[in-house]
Amino acid sequence: MTSPSEGSREDVQRRPARRNRGVGDAYDVPSRTDPVVAKASAVLGGPVGRYAVIGGRGLAGVTAAVTCLGAAAIALGVVQKGHCVLKGWYSPDQFWRACYSDITVVNVSSDLANRSLPYLGDDPSDQPLLSGLAMWVIALVSPRSGGDVAAQQWVFGIWAVLAVLLLAAGVLAVVALRPTRPWQAAHLAASPVVAVLALISTDLLGVVLVLYAVLAWERRHPATAGVLLGLAFLLRPYPLVFLVAIALVARRQDRLPEAARTVVAALVAGVVVYLPFVLVVPDGVLAAPRAWVDSGAGYGALTLVPQLLGRGLIAAATTWIALGGWALAALLGWLLTRPGRGTGDLVAVAAPMTLVVMLTAQSVSVQTGLWLLPLLALSALPWRDHLIWAAAEIVHFEAVWLHIGFDSDPGRGLPGDAYSVTILLRVTAWGWVLWRVWDTSAPPQGDLTRKEPTQLLPQSRRQAPDGRRARRQEGLGGGAHGTTRHLPLVRPAPRSSCARASSARE
Repeated sequence: MTSPSEGSREDVQRRPARRNRGVGDAYDVPSRTDPVVAKASAVLGGPVGRYAVIGGRGLAGVTAAVTCLGAAAIALGVVQKGHCVLKGWYSPDQFWRACYSDITVVNVSSDLANRSLPYLGDDPSDQPLLSGLAMWVIALVSPRSGGDVAAQQWVFGIWAVLAVLLLAAGVLAVVALRPTRPWQAAHLAASPVVAVLALISTDLLGVVLVLYAVLAWERRHPATAGVLLGLAFLLRPYPLVFLVAIALVARRQDRLPEAARTVVAALVAGVVVYLPFVLVVPDGVLAAPRAWVDSGAGYGALTLVPQLLGRGLIAAATTWIALGGWALAALLGWLLTRPGRGTGDLVAVAAPMTLVVMLTAQSVSVQTGLWLLPLLALSALPWRDHLIWAAAEIVHFEAVWLHIGFDSDPGRGLPGDAYSVTILLRVTAWGWVLWRVWDTSAPPQGDLTRKEPTQLLPQSRRQAPDGRRARRQEGLGGGAHGTTRHLPLVRPAPRSSCARASSARE
C-alpha cells in the first residue's frame, strides 16, 4: 500500500506543468501571435516562452524597448541622408541622393539663417505656421547660424534629437491607449518609413499631437483634445479627419456635448495662434493656403497622373476635387457611425476617411505617410500588412526625387509616365493598409458588425489559438473611459499571501 506521502509525490509527477497565469494573460504578445514578429524574434532568441510572466513589472520595459527601436530608426535615417549631412543640402545632389530635407533647405532659403521668423524678408517661406515656428525654435537654439554646411548640420542634428524625443512621447501615448497591446507602439516607432520620412519635415510633431489628442478624448478631456487637434491642424490638414471622426463617434457614444467642446476648443486654439501672425506677417503666413488654392496638382496626388501623361487638370479643378473629397470623407464617416448599423470605433472611422482625403488630395507629399502611423499603431494590424505598405511608400520616396531630378538630367531621372506608376502603386498600398486597419479594428462592446467567427460563439466555447479563453475585443472609444484591446473577461485579482501559500502546497 502506498503511503500518503508517496502518493502525493506521484500525483505531483503525473500532474501536467501549469502555465504561469496572472497579469501576463492580459497581454497580446506579438512574438506569439504575429508570424512576422515571431520569425524576426529569432535574432534575439525566439518568441516569448510559454512560462514567461508578461507584464509582471509594468510596461516601462516595453516602452523603453520600443523607444530604443525608434531611436535606431532615426539613426538609420541620418545614415540614409549621410551624403547631405557631410556635404550640405544643395541641388541637384540632394535629389539624386534622396537626402532632401525641409529642415535644412528652409533654413538656408529664408530668414531662419539669421534666426528670424521664416515669414519675414523678401522671400518668405510657404511652410505651414506650426512647421515654420518649430523650425524657428530650432534655429534659435542652434549654436551656429548662417547657410554654410556646419549650420545645416547643427539644424539637422537638433531635429534628429527632437525626432527621437517625439517618438518616445508618441510611444507613451500609444501604450496608454493600448495598455494590453503595448507592443503596437512599434508600428509607430519602428516603422521602416520613419527612417526615410521623419527627418524630411516637422510632420512628426503633428503626428504626436494627434496621438495625445486621441488620448485626451479617451480620458474624457475634450477641451484638451480640441486644443491639440487645433494646433496639429496648423501643420497639416489631416488632423481634421480625427476631429470629424470624434464628432461622429460621439453621436454613437452619447458624448455630443463633449464633442462640441472639442470642436470649439480646436477652433479657438487655431485662431488664437494663427491670428496674431496673420496680423503681423500676413504675406508670409498666408502663403501656404494661397499656394494650396493656386498651385494645382502636386507630387504624389492622384490628380497629378493625368498631367504626367500629358492631359493635366486646371488648378481650380484639383482644388474643387480636394474640397469634394473632404465632404465625401465626412459623409462616409457619417455612414460608418449610423446607430445600430455602423461602428463606434474611432480608428475604424478615421481610416476610411483618411483614404478618401488622400485619394482626392491636391498634393500628397512624401512625408504624408507619417500620418498613417497613428492609425496603424492603434489598430490590430499585423506586421505583414504594415511592411507591404511601407515597401510601396519607400518606392515612391525614391521615385519622387528621381522624377524631380529628371528636369536637370533626363538620362538619370525618372520620366513622368514611370513616376505615375509609382503613384498608382502607392495609392493601392494606402487603400490596402487602411482597409486592413478598418478590418482589424474591433467594434465596440455590443456592436455585432464585423465580428470574428469566434466572437459569435457562446462564451463557454470561445477558445484562443493557444487554448486559452478568447478575450473580448473592444474598440477605441467603446467604453465609459475609453477601452483597451484583448482585455480578459475576468481580470486576475491580486493574490494574497494566504492564496500564494495555498498554491505552493498544491
